Amino acid sequence: MDPATRSERKQLEREIEAKCCREAEKRGWFVRKYKGPGRRSHPDRLFAKNSYIFFVEFKRPGNEPTPLQWLEINAMRAAGLDVIWLDSFDTFIKSLAARET
Repeated sequence: MDPATRSERKQLEREIEAKCCREAEKRGWFVRKYKGPGRRSHPDRLFAKNSYIFFVEFKRPGNEPTPLQWLEINAMRAAGLDVIWLDSFDTFIKSLAARET
């Protein structure tokens, strides 16, 4: 494993989340911690801009959502909501750019 990949894998979920939120706010996105009352498996953040809303579940590099988180993500998607999960800043930037067009 090269040194860049090794250092990225050591990143904590909250570090990735904070970096992504700062970048989104710089680009004019409304960013909020998403807290579903009585729900432990909801996505971490809500992002909104120009009447468009999407939700993000952040994970540590190499990790995926838990089975309960998958249930919530799939239920939200079935309701027509845009919900993604990611484990890197680069993936977030690509996802953000795709929603800005």
